Amino acid sequence: MDDKAGVAIALMKTNAENPTKPQYDRVILVFTGAEERSKMGLAMSQYLTRAEKHQPALPAGWETRTAWLQTRTNVLGQAAPHESWYKNLRPTKELPVATGESLMAEVVKVGRGSSVDIFQVAPCEDNDVWEFINALPNINIYHLFFGYNSRQGIATDDMDRASRLALSQRQVQFHKTLQARLSNRHPSARVIFTQNVPSFANAGAGSQDLSWCRKYFPEEDILMALRDPFWTGLITLANKYADEAAKLQQIPASEEFMTQVVSSRLKETTLRVQILNMLKSAVSSQQFAQDSPRSYSRVRDILIEEFTGKPAPTLELGDANHMAIVMQYLDNESKDRSSYAMRLLPALCDTSEENPTQPPRVSAGAPAAQSPDGWVLAGCDIQETRKYIEGLFGKSALS
Repeated sequence: MDDKAGVAIALMKTNAENPTKPQYDRVILVFTGAEERSKMGLAMSQYLTRAEKHQPALPAGWETRTAWLQTRTNVLGQAAPHESWYKNLRPTKELPVATGESLMAEVVKVGRGSSVDIFQVAPCEDNDVWEFINALPNINIYHLFFGYNSRQGIATDDMDRASRLALSQRQVQFHKTLQARLSNRHPSARVIFTQNVPSFANAGAGSQDLSWCRKYFPEEDILMALRDPFWTGLITLANKYADEAAKLQQIPASEEFMTQVVSSRLKETTLRVQILNMLKSAVSSQQFAQDSPRSYSRVRDILIEEFTGKPAPTLELGDANHMAIVMQYLDNESKDRSSYAMRLLPALCDTSEENPTQPPRVSAGAPAAQSPDGWVLAGCDIQETRKYIEGLFGKSALS
């Protein structure tokens, strides 16, 4: 859902100085980080068709403003969990491969003087990224929603230490060298790093309330997004670390368990109480924090809140939220900085990470004596982001 919403806001974004014009004359979609990338393309196309009929609707003519490509390979080497949603889709043709040359050809359709903004919201092989930024003209910003999207492979249990270290270092160097490689070809271009923290103060800022999402996105896509393996996967993992008395007993098969978890997010059920008690027990486990720090923090910061109190379910909209804050910042960059909370801080990319399952850290505040590794967007407010997205939908409804 967050990929779909991200594409929607890119299509709806209007020019800050001339709101009657779209910000992006062409939106070039490159599908990556999945095995069945042509299926992902078909699923996105079907969503956009539904979104055009939903109110508020996508602006007319989105078909002529979009281009559809895929990377040569899937850098992760395995299917993404959400690909199961589209297992029955049958694309009539494969998406063409994205190369520096093919991307350049799409940009030229707008004009050789066109400025390019890149939003990376899925894992992409570093060599593809280098090829793209070397071939494309006039790149303005390269936005990386870092973390999962920084991955250059999947660490498996059978990998030896040298292979794990090599993968970790490849991910580290992707972060560390991205700004320098971009600057070599585009001297004024900036890498903008975002993540829920430090971009927002709220670790749950990747989500939006389900009731709010229902206003702006088709119900078919909402119902699909509710069945996100993110939830059942983390609950199943956390259950291994809970005290015996708090553990969920006899977790059913995946589809049945998914149905039960969705119901427990939407309604007050016995399982909802049991899941919350189990999650609270699991986050008291130091072993959980040590074995899977990223999953541990998601359970602590997102899942426990989801199952606490009266049901108030959320949907993952991380890609859209993070693309929106970059657009919002660029719209307001020339404003008086003393009266505007969002800001770019010099980035320092950590190079010490040796665990390939953990994304390399990016912190705000590079030493003044060295060139920054890019820029961290900070000072964002999820409520303001929501208003900004609402504004894009509102402008679309008027166009």
